[in-house]
Amino acid sequence: MDKSDSAPVTLDELQSWLVERVGEYVPELDEPVDPNQELGAYGLDSVAVVAFAADVEDWLGIRVEPSAVWDHPTVTQLAKFLLTEHDQQAA
Repeated sequence: MDKSDSAPVTLDELQSWLVERVGEYVPELDEPVDPNQELGAYGLDSVAVVAFAADVEDWLGIRVEPSAVWDHPTVTQLAKFLLTEHDQQAA
């Protein structure tokens, strides 16, 4: 689903989507992704991070550097950053 063509994204919606997507990259987890846990703790490697960033780009319709995942290491931090980027790039 491409979020860029629908209603504006909210922080809660974006955070929930990110939690779900991270969970898809680490399916062996026995519990939901903690939005305040550093993503590196889940064992995401560089290949997964590049693919994850591409998923975010597709969903939000904005350019996202894979390094943003390491610069904003939790889902909560990343969601706030991405929402700001989304709003700036949409303006």
